[in-house]
Amino acid sequence: MGVWQTVGLVVIPVLAGWSALRIVAWQGARALDYLSALFWSGVAVGLGLGDGPGWLLAAGCATTVATVLAHLLVVAARRMNQPLVTVDPEAFRARLLAACTADGSPEALLAGVGPDGTVTVRGLEAAGIGRERHHLGGACGSCLLEEFVTGLAVNGEEAVEQYRAQLRRRANQLFLLRRGVISGEWTAELRPVQGFKAPYEYAPCRVHRH
Repeated sequence: MGVWQTVGLVVIPVLAGWSALRIVAWQGARALDYLSALFWSGVAVGLGLGDGPGWLLAAGCATTVATVLAHLLVVAARRMNQPLVTVDPEAFRARLLAACTADGSPEALLAGVGPDGTVTVRGLEAAGIGRERHHLGGACGSCLLEEFVTGLAVNGEEAVEQYRAQLRRRANQLFLLRRGVISGEWTAELRPVQGFKAPYEYAPCRVHRH
């Protein structure tokens, strides 16, 4: 095997490892890092199983494991950075509606259900609703958000239908709600979740359990 062939083979696991490091550095925000790490790891494993050297197979397996560990590290870091608060579902939904219909309500907010079933809201800090993970006990976080969105946004029912369709595709979504400057009416749209995209698997209701 020539020098340049050896260098080319060495570069493959290096690219995979570098992509795994970027997953941690960017906190899983870029899907390209995941794709790159898995792609180059797969190439290393494939060549190692074929005519390539045995160390390439070992390196490919190592970078695959590193990619999985990087993702788990990102998930753990996110959970540690967001404290858990237990709330009453009905009272919490009422607080959300009250914060959005009161004088001086924010112009936009973002809300979603995490992979652990908790609800996170951003944009209502001034109203006393922080960015903590809100645990609803035995209630369904997706149901709560759907009721909140349909009760607030003029296109809430349409947004909820789109939300459920995405969940059936195993693609978790966030609700982005905006208040019209002139009309004062709220509208809802969806935004894809960055990082771990799978929705909560153990929802307590049949509608959102997939």
